[in-house]
Amino acid sequence: MKRPLARLRGGITYANAMSTIAVFIALGGTTYAAVSLPRNSVGSAQIRSNAVGSSEIRSGSIRSSELHDGSVALRDISKGAQASLRGAQGPAGPAGPAGTPAVTYRVAVNSGGGTPAGNAKGVTHTGGNEYTVAFDRDVSACQYAVSLVAVQNGPTLEQPPAGRITAAPAAGGAVLVKTFAADGSAAEAPFHLLVAC
Repeated sequence: MKRPLARLRGGITYANAMSTIAVFIALGGTTYAAVSLPRNSVGSAQIRSNAVGSSEIRSGSIRSSELHDGSVALRDISKGAQASLRGAQGPAGPAGPAGTPAVTYRVAVNSGGGTPAGNAKGVTHTGGNEYTVAFDRDVSACQYAVSLVAVQNGPTLEQPPAGRITAAPAAGGAVLVKTFAADGSAAEAPFHLLVAC
């Protein structure tokens, strides 16, 4: 019959011995690390970036003296805190200077040069396709919008032919309007003229 020690020796293998030694080293190393670290020895250099979250920080433990100036932006503050930082609306400032009101001149002209509507001072039409429209001021520096449209001519509504129309500054601060047929030849036609100054 084998002695108990001899039986124990027969069951020990290299793998069993190494695993037992590894367990002792691991446990001993952890214990050593926990016991051997002196108080306040872990600083920012030993902490990984983003390793400390809000759950690891005690409430009220970070004060303004621990924060660098300008390190907290408005987006880092809660919406409630942002609202409390917003002051009351101040009084309205003084009104700015009044600008010059825009003036629009307009006229409806029939093919014969008559002006059934608008605020033009007069229309000169000596025949052909040219109409000189004058207003109560120089409008040579203003913007023109002109189009061939139906215009009242006596008792009838005069329809324009298919064609094109142009407008340009004229002598004396007036507007020179020219009307054309579809083929580009000169043709009398009714039109509207708008002048914005």
